[in-house]
Amino acid sequence: MKKYLLILYILLLTLTLGANPAQVSITLTTSVPGYLYHGFLDSPITTTFVTTSPTVNDAFNPAGAILNYGIRTNVGLPLTVKATIAPFEEQDVIDPAYIAIDQVIMDGDLIPLDGGKYQILHFTPQSGTIFYAHKLTVLVDQNILDSKPIGNYVSNVAIDIETGS
Repeated sequence: MKKYLLILYILLLTLTLGANPAQVSITLTTSVPGYLYHGFLDSPITTTFVTTSPTVNDAFNPAGAILNYGIRTNVGLPLTVKATIAPFEEQDVIDPAYIAIDQVIMDGDLIPLDGGKYQILHFTPQSGTIFYAHKLTVLVDQNILDSKPIGNYVSNVAIDIETGS
């Protein structure tokens, strides 16, 4: 009887060792993170953002102060881009003079002031990684410049983006 059990055990062991092992699997998951970068550009033909605060030296130019602005994103949500543009303020004086912003133009379109901000863009980016470049022009009324004191004037432009509807 021991002989039969030993033979049976050897047969079972042989069949078990000769069988293919069960297949194993694993599921790999990941995601592509969404990103949204925006800022001022070195020039209208580049996709490189300026890392420091840019300066436009001839902002009272009759053609206006031209700012190159870009957005790089892979987010397909509607974007609303607004700019806050401070009046030009005379520098290094006790009682500074101010020069108001006369017009803001984005890509050739006149942008009205709304609630203290200019809504310069509203769009939904295409899917995938996309770069958008735009030209923002800030103008002052050239006729009032002669009545302002001689000196240096500074204005700040702040741009923010809202996502959603």
